[in-house]
Amino acid sequence: MLENGQERRALTNFSTELNLTQIIKTPTRITATSQTLITTRSYKNYNPSLFSSDLVTKSDRLLSILSNTNVNTILETFKDVLHSTLDVHAPLKTFKIRNRSCPYVTNEIKELMKSWDLHLRRFQLTRDEGDWVVYKEYRNNVKTKIKAAAKDHTFNEVREHKHNSRSLWKIINNIIPSKEKETQVYSKDPKTVAEDFNLFFTSVGRNAAATAESLAKDNNVALSNPLSNVITYPSDQLFNFQSVTCTEVQCIIMAMPSNKSPGPDKIGMRVIKDCLPIILGPLTHMINCSLMTSTFPDLWKISEVIPLLKEGDHEIASNNRPLSLLVVVSKVCEKVVLNQFSSYLKEFNRISSHQSGNRSLPSTETLNIFVTDTMLEAIDNKNLTALILLDLSKAFDSVSHSILLHKLSCIGASPEAVKWFQDYLTGRSQYVRIGSTKSSARPITHGVPQGAILSPLLFCIYINDLPGCIQSCNLDSYVDDSKLYKSFCIYDLEQTTINLEADLQIAAKWCLEHQLLINPEKTKFLVVGSRPMLQNVPTEISLTFLGKTIRPVLLAKDLGSIWIRTYPTTTTYLNSFRRV
Repeated sequence: MLENGQERRALTNFSTELNLTQIIKTPTRITATSQTLITTRSYKNYNPSLFSSDLVTKSDRLLSILSNTNVNTILETFKDVLHSTLDVHAPLKTFKIRNRSCPYVTNEIKELMKSWDLHLRRFQLTRDEGDWVVYKEYRNNVKTKIKAAAKDHTFNEVREHKHNSRSLWKIINNIIPSKEKETQVYSKDPKTVAEDFNLFFTSVGRNAAATAESLAKDNNVALSNPLSNVITYPSDQLFNFQSVTCTEVQCIIMAMPSNKSPGPDKIGMRVIKDCLPIILGPLTHMINCSLMTSTFPDLWKISEVIPLLKEGDHEIASNNRPLSLLVVVSKVCEKVVLNQFSSYLKEFNRISSHQSGNRSLPSTETLNIFVTDTMLEAIDNKNLTALILLDLSKAFDSVSHSILLHKLSCIGASPEAVKWFQDYLTGRSQYVRIGSTKSSARPITHGVPQGAILSPLLFCIYINDLPGCIQSCNLDSYVDDSKLYKSFCIYDLEQTTINLEADLQIAAKWCLEHQLLINPEKTKFLVVGSRPMLQNVPTEISLTFLGKTIRPVLLAKDLGSIWIRTYPTTTTYLNSFRRV
């Protein structure tokens, strides 16, 4: 179908003169249910200044928010004003999915590309040398402008996100040439696939908790109630939310990357930054009302899930990882909570020193370096180190809300703060989107929201007391990745094996009590040391864990690193710790 213009009118007139009737009036190759379509906002004619000017004309409705304390009503007004204005400047449209976007190709460059094509067609008709020279001039001019525009765009992106390593890596990956990925096509109707995927994703946590309970029964593990442990603090040592200022909210928004995918409302952080001077006051008031009334808005509890293939057949739901897209404004509220709660936990030293996730200085690198140094020190002392990499299946999805709220109370959150977290966790729902096809929404009963800013911290709090249960070995974690290790003399191998199995049993009991599914089949066991010392280790060494026999492996991957069983020398660091 031609767009409205001179070519369409000419074709229509030609058809009328010959008494021809158009039979096919709708697209045949690309339809409304095509898997290569996506619905998003079109910023082709978007002008930030004009958008902000139109938003100012509705300032009366925005100011009315300041006299309201009902968070859900405030959000409805805020959403209506923002959406109705943005729909004029950046309307929702359905596009064909392209493998690589070129945001730096401006309208001017597109017009030059049309002229380039025009002169190419002219030369193909005339085969005149002069037309060929003109065509080459246009071609070279267009290529030069595209390269310059791409360079300027990349420079601006790097400058804007220079303090965000994740965004920088995303920018680098976008400019590095790579093989085009194959478009995933489903044999079933997209609506059916989306419904099946959503059913699987929303039931993962519930099924994992049931499997954990069954695993405990099969292995005769006596479970205790984790809610029975109660820790109280004086009222002056409890965490309470504090009102946030406009300046703090502004700093949080400006520090957030602009290139993240938008949530269900299709409004990205770029738009929020463009109109921030106008919406800052109402947005800050809305966040403060949420914190002071212990209410998380209902519209912020809906997430859009995109399945990302991990490996294998893409039509099998378990082979895909759910990527949740949340409303970007809700992330601002979460960031406020994260900053306040993290400061409290750091001030009162409530997070275990064995947890490296969600702390200002520790990271995956520092954790791996620490464990590696422990191994090297053992080698210097002519000892070995047993390393066990624990595997928790669907850990974030399996978190029990009641246990998590109890943990929050025991770590120092006040009843009002716990109430806010309770409202944050409950009443959530999600739908799966495949192309432009959406499933129906389903409730989420377990787990912390995937893709949410608060989720890693909440999970760290959930497993905060796990390291303290271990008796003989050391247990260190980075969020849900935990490793159990112990250095020993070769002559103490038998006793060390007994201690490892006992601590594995303790760790398994703790995980099953907290409805976390620990997988013995994916748990890796390594004995690390120098070659002379490893020659003294019996080949039949093994551990018994939840009815399974675990034998040492030569290498294992953990936290982006590869652990190798043998150290050629006591000073060879990269042989045991290599980035992948």
